[in-house]
Order: sequence, then C-alpha cells, then structure tokens
Amino acid sequence: MPSLTETPARGPAHHARAGGPVAAHAEASPRRRGAVRDAVITVLGVVGILTIVWLVVSAALGLSIIVFVTGSMAPSLPTGSAAVVREIPASELAIGDVVTVPRPDSATPVTHRVVAIDAVPGNTPARSLVLRGDANTIDDPEPYVVEEVRRVIVGAPGAGWVVIAAKTPAAMAGITLVVAAAVAWALWPASAPRIPRRQ
Repeated sequence: MPSLTETPARGPAHHARAGGPVAAHAEASPRRRGAVRDAVITVLGVVGILTIVWLVVSAALGLSIIVFVTGSMAPSLPTGSAAVVREIPASELAIGDVVTVPRPDSATPVTHRVVAIDAVPGNTPARSLVLRGDANTIDDPEPYVVEEVRRVIVGAPGAGWVVIAAKTPAAMAGITLVVAAAVAWALWPASAPRIPRRQ
C-alpha cells in the first residue's frame, strides 16, 4: 500500500506570514501621520503661546519693536537691524543709553546714543538730551527735550528686514493661509487603516 505523506497546511499560516509586512506597513503609516500631526500641533501651540506672552509682556512693560532704516548706529546696529525698546521716563536715562526720540522737524523718530543729559529748568520730569549716532563723528545739531523716551533693550542686526517683510499684506496673507492649512490638516480626522483580508 502506498504511503501517504502529510503535507503541512500552508493556507492560513502562509497568508498570515505573507500579509505580515503589509499589515505592519498599514499600521505604521497612521502612526507616522500621528507623529507628524502631534509635531505640527506642538509647533503651533508653542508659536501661539509665545505670541500671547509677547502681547501680554509688551503691553505690561511698554515694549515695542523698531527697525533701523539708516546706518547711523553702525556697526552695532546697521541698516536693517531691529531692536526691542521700552518706554521709560527721561529721568531714568544714563549716558551711553541708546534711545528713540521724536524729531522736532520730522515724523520719523531718531535712534541715537545719549552723550549728555541736562535738567530742564521749570520742568522737573523733562531732560535735555544730546545724542550722537555711533557711525557719526559729531553730535546731533540740536538737543532733544523730552519727558519720556524709548530705550533700546536689545538689538538684532538683519532682523529688521524680516519685520518689514512680515508686515506686508502679501506676507500676512500667506502666513494666515499657512497657519490655517496647518491647523486644518492637524485637526482633520485620520482615516481608519486598511487591514488586508486573509484568503
């Protein structure tokens, strides 16, 4: 009688093994998408928090940002630099401070270094300031009589061009669209992963 040799059943086990990598890929893809989604949400959250912190702190401390459009404060703050300034009483100034004050004959303020400070008779809070740009060899023509000034806290060369570009209508519209698209993508429901059918 001929002997019968048992052949292992390969159907379900074989398909399970063959489908293993496919199933693993199907499971890994949503995980990768979830990781990217979490990263986008984290970045948007950090940017949002920093924006809120800046708005609150700047309002509380009287901070603002100025851009240098001339090179009179080079080399430390050349054309295109940006600086964070704080509004303070003129009585708190010291020689060597860099301040922004209004020009008497122009709508554009001037930002130069204080080289002399004098009291103003009859006006206790006011000070008469002699200013000079770091790149200039002589003082400004006339002293500036002010009660309040904006003193430079920190400056960054080159950052002014970014500030100017970000304020253009096209840039603001582009930033708005990018943020809106990122938020929509991050919050869009993930599709259920496809699981291969066993045959």
